[in-house]
Amino acid sequence: MFTIFSPISQELGRDDSSQGFWRAQVVGWVFLAIIGFGIRLAVFGNASAAFWLTLGLEPLAFALTSAAAVFHGRRPARHTAPILVIACAVLLCVAASALLASIAYGIHQLFPSESIRILPGNQYRLGFLYYMGILSIWTLVYFGVGAELAARTERMSKMRAETRALRLELEHLQQQIEPHFLFNALNTIMAEIAERPAVAEEMTRRLANYLRYSLDRRGLGMCTLEEEIEAAETYMRIQALRFDTQFQYQCEIDPATLDMNMPHMTLQGLVENAIKHGMRADQGSFMISIRTRRHGDELIVEVDNPGELQAPYDLAQGGGGLGNLCRRLALRYPERHAFSLSQRGDRTVAEIRLRGEPLAL
Repeated sequence: MFTIFSPISQELGRDDSSQGFWRAQVVGWVFLAIIGFGIRLAVFGNASAAFWLTLGLEPLAFALTSAAAVFHGRRPARHTAPILVIACAVLLCVAASALLASIAYGIHQLFPSESIRILPGNQYRLGFLYYMGILSIWTLVYFGVGAELAARTERMSKMRAETRALRLELEHLQQQIEPHFLFNALNTIMAEIAERPAVAEEMTRRLANYLRYSLDRRGLGMCTLEEEIEAAETYMRIQALRFDTQFQYQCEIDPATLDMNMPHMTLQGLVENAIKHGMRADQGSFMISIRTRRHGDELIVEVDNPGELQAPYDLAQGGGGLGNLCRRLALRYPERHAFSLSQRGDRTVAEIRLRGEPLAL
């Protein structure tokens, strides 16, 4: 329980972090000294007595509370029972109040009784009650602020841990994509080497250009739509060599979308899926279309291919490239993205909607 009180105490041992505590301590007791002088002046009706009482007691109270804070900071709070800490705090408040009240009583004796507007014998009781109240409030504030700082530190630690976990998951998802693409591309090249070596050579050159793009952006996570389109076109040109005249593609790009950001390899996943299903459409040739448009701060990307949409399934839970893509979009655009597959005539359309700026992970 009392680990939540440790941040203030722990900060007392660090030069930079302790400045806030000591600044608050000094300002707080200066303010209390001013208030105390006014209270004593009103109660005792003697400015000289109020001055000397304030001068003698407030610095001592400052020293006592500072010593208590430093002592608490050096104790292993995690191994201290909460009830023991409470009991010690109460006893220290009582002892300090008794000490301060005794000193105040001694100072009172230096002044003639007729010069102080209060019944004799009440000085000690009033002093004890006054300082018991002040020290109790100081203790509550000290532990309360410590608890708030500890809770804030715990929240920040939890957020950092969650951010790191999400970053690691994104990296894992990214690593799943690129080896899969490279494996497919190399298999395609190998299939062409024997019958069309010139085509295989050109495919290798284009694959090298694509991999250079991929490696240059490794670890960045995000890129502009213009970069994604350039990479997707490089990939489609590789596939155009593979399918010869059977495969074609077209792009309808809104210039306003070119500088908008999106997760790396997003468009690549849509294009790869479109080609895979387009070539199964029982047609002599097939075309892949890419369209983008901007609606306010929302980016809309569509990739369509010929063929009929298979039975719907949960994309986020499904495996393969689309499941990977959905998970990455959910991490970067929580509650601000949409991904759908729909049938429009004789074509299957994959649509992505991204709203606002992505999270920086």
